[in-house]
Amino acid sequence: MTVAGLTYVAFLLLSFAGSTLRNVPLQLVASATGFVLAVLLYRVFAPVEPLVALALLPLAFVHYLIQGIGQVRSDTRMLRLALVPFAAYLILLGYLIARSTFAPGGLGVLIVLAGVGWLIAVAPGVPTWSTLAVVVFGVLVEMLLAIWLLTAPSR
Repeated sequence: MTVAGLTYVAFLLLSFAGSTLRNVPLQLVASATGFVLAVLLYRVFAPVEPLVALALLPLAFVHYLIQGIGQVRSDTRMLRLALVPFAAYLILLGYLIARSTFAPGGLGVLIVLAGVGWLIAVAPGVPTWSTLAVVVFGVLVEMLLAIWLLTAPSR
């Protein structure tokens, strides 16, 4: 799980740097790292429910593909669209975490809430302040997951 945790930290740092610097190549590397992370999380959580865990992979692939195209084109509508499969990915991941016997169930609930938050945030007419709240909440929860992956005992 340490490899997944380190990959998660790398993903979060690359995402933050790419967004802050508005550096598209860095954003694309972050997206590729995010997909590698999805594969690692599949491996961690496949024992919980293999088919549900397997569903993480196409959701992550579609999310990062749409996001990468949106980043290259600087298309904010496409970037918002990419959040729909990402939200579904988080909801499934949170479900797997909550159902597992080795991860903190409360962390799974927080991940599910982050996914639901992203679904709400992409809805038309949602105020900007609430989208910002979803971003902050989502980043904090993903940081908690990365910390857990780094500190959890090996299985």
